[in-house]
Amino acid sequence: HHSWSAAPLPPRRRALQAAIRDGRLSRLQLVRSLEFSTERPRMRCCQPPAARHCRRTATAALRPLLRSCTTKARLKASLNLPKTSFSLHAKVAETEPRLARQLAVDHYERQAAQRGGADAFVLHDGPPYANGDLHMGHFLNKALKDIINRAALLAGHRVHFRPGWDCHGLPIEMKAIQAGEAESLSPLALRARAAECAREAVAAQRESFVRWGVLGDWEAPYTTMAPEYEAAQLGVLQAMLRRGLLFRGERPVHWSPASRTALAEAELEYADRHVSTAAHVAFPLLEGPPAAAAAADFDPFDGGSALEGAAVVVWTTTPWTIPANQAVCVREDLTYAVVEASDVQPASAPSQLPSEPALPAAAEVEERVRAQGEVVRAAKAALKEGRGSKAEVEAGVAALLRLKLELQSGKPELQPGDSPPNLNASPLPHGARLVVAASLVDALSEALGTPLVVAATLPGAALIGRHCAHPLSARPVPVLHAEHVTDDAGTGLVHTAPGHGPEDFAVGVAHGLAAACPVDEKGCFTAATEEAAGFAGESVLDDGNEAVLTALREGGSLLAAARHEHRYPYDWRSKTPVIFRTTPQWFVRLGDLRGEALAALHAVEMRPPAGRARLEAFVRGRTEWCLSRQRSWGVPLPAFYHVETGEALLTEETVEHVASLVSTHGSDCWWRLSEAELLPPRMRHEAASWRKGGDTLDVWFDSGASWSAVLSPDRCPPADLYLEGSDQHRGWFQSSLLTYAGAGGGRGGGGGGAGGGGAGAPYGAI
Repeated sequence: HHSWSAAPLPPRRRALQAAIRDGRLSRLQLVRSLEFSTERPRMRCCQPPAARHCRRTATAALRPLLRSCTTKARLKASLNLPKTSFSLHAKVAETEPRLARQLAVDHYERQAAQRGGADAFVLHDGPPYANGDLHMGHFLNKALKDIINRAALLAGHRVHFRPGWDCHGLPIEMKAIQAGEAESLSPLALRARAAECAREAVAAQRESFVRWGVLGDWEAPYTTMAPEYEAAQLGVLQAMLRRGLLFRGERPVHWSPASRTALAEAELEYADRHVSTAAHVAFPLLEGPPAAAAAADFDPFDGGSALEGAAVVVWTTTPWTIPANQAVCVREDLTYAVVEASDVQPASAPSQLPSEPALPAAAEVEERVRAQGEVVRAAKAALKEGRGSKAEVEAGVAALLRLKLELQSGKPELQPGDSPPNLNASPLPHGARLVVAASLVDALSEALGTPLVVAATLPGAALIGRHCAHPLSARPVPVLHAEHVTDDAGTGLVHTAPGHGPEDFAVGVAHGLAAACPVDEKGCFTAATEEAAGFAGESVLDDGNEAVLTALREGGSLLAAARHEHRYPYDWRSKTPVIFRTTPQWFVRLGDLRGEALAALHAVEMRPPAGRARLEAFVRGRTEWCLSRQRSWGVPLPAFYHVETGEALLTEETVEHVASLVSTHGSDCWWRLSEAELLPPRMRHEAASWRKGGDTLDVWFDSGASWSAVLSPDRCPPADLYLEGSDQHRGWFQSSLLTYAGAGGGRGGGGGGAGGGGAGAPYGAI
């Protein structure tokens, strides 16, 4: 508001100092003088003389006054600022681990101590595999659980969350086995390696979980290889024995040649586009008994039976099972046709198979692998952007794996409908008679590439009681009725090998057929049957299958062969095809137990509701549970076998004694101690007559029994919530339900923790 000009200021220092000491000059006046002087310290204001004199006096005295009367400390003390120990610098590398531990460990211990009388909220942690580094699946799993646990804390509950790890199973065992050393390692040496691998993985994963700040009892997690856990698991086995739910028998089970062990349904995954060699095979009919001929209600021609000189045709996607064939099954209420080839088979027919195609150069295959890799990457990018589908990605990955296999093996990839190399099918002569379901005559004609004329029709009952000649040995095999036979596909006649399929096995039991299984644990043929002896040592999934097809062609029984795409089970760990193989195994009988488990689910809350139907379908579809595994790393199945008769010994008493040893010494004691030490005291004098078995328990039984080792037996249900991915409807959710129901709803487990509790399910919600 004023104009200024430069002018010297006359000093008035003493007067100003005296005025401040006497209180005649206030702090406000001093500050105003400071503001005035700092803007234009040497400017003259065109104001009245009195005003200019006052300002000159304050300005001239300001600087020496501040130097003599004011210090930095006094000015700082005059400011009313908050006081904090919070560091000016972030120091993330030091601060974050400390804060994460407070969130994960200290908060859990504090709430457990301060809320001892509050209602508990129990979220039971499904144990992840102690194998490999953590990934986004682990993060999603633990983040969801942490959200729920902290919400329960805000609601006033005391949270019980004890993290765990599944430490047994094939992935860890395979990691412990170095290349070329599998055969030389003793079980104890292998177990020591596997245990060390599991401990290292648990330590690394635990550190990461804590760093994520996940609330839990990280100072006392559970592992399935801890002695107290293993003893509790054997207690569940003892309780199921008490109820008569365990038995030993020979059954066709899913067998992994790559892993050399039996597999449960929960250990399988299904490839929707698996390609097999499907074959049409002729079984010549032998002369039937008079009673069977009289029962046939059809018109004869040329004065003889329509079946004279005919052959029944079966269709199979597993030609390697032909050496184990024991029968051909039909359906008595289906109509069958006797057909004749109307002309010589055309040279262009699909059953005339081409010779070996030229192998593509390695460089060409490598280029196809690179191109398919680009296709997979593009499909994944499209899926991420919401433009593609998961099915497209899976199909691309499957094609890439097939190409990589072709590159490794040097064999060309064959597509569905292509014919296998070096397999020229047997020509079908003019007038040859074949028996096929009447509704599938056209399909057979197309497969053979030959026009077929129906000469007669007959009911399936007219075939029952007759015999066929085995195509590899001419051994008589019966024609039987079976309910699983349909005319939806194939030929309406089913090749039956009781040793290689559950439905075939059921037919064999009903008719007293042998469950021949000429295949060893490596998936190679043995000389167990006359027909398989010539293929001994060859893999049934590779060269052995082609050898069987070649033998059928040379014997004149192979009518057609082509690649067929269908759904097929794979070992979920090794990602390789499995087979059905009949071996002595231990099973859980799920007949009555299945009903108890389904009834228990009525009281369980499901999120989302569709999960109920999914879990019920898996439980309802099971009749038996194969418990035994032919592996070394796991909880031993404590069975003994008589050295002379092979009789099995597995009782409550023997299991209880072994469980007490395991709780003290760990499960290694099964391999370390002698039979005399492992048998109950009253049986030690019989130790020379018994040998201990080498099987271990299914890992799903390991994790499924976690409720007995981790949760309180006094709660009903033991856990408020189980939370895992939807794949656990066929895995941990199901195995936990079956073990809990099998042990009597947690009652009377004995031997290490499976006692108490009530009926129902081990969880209140899923």
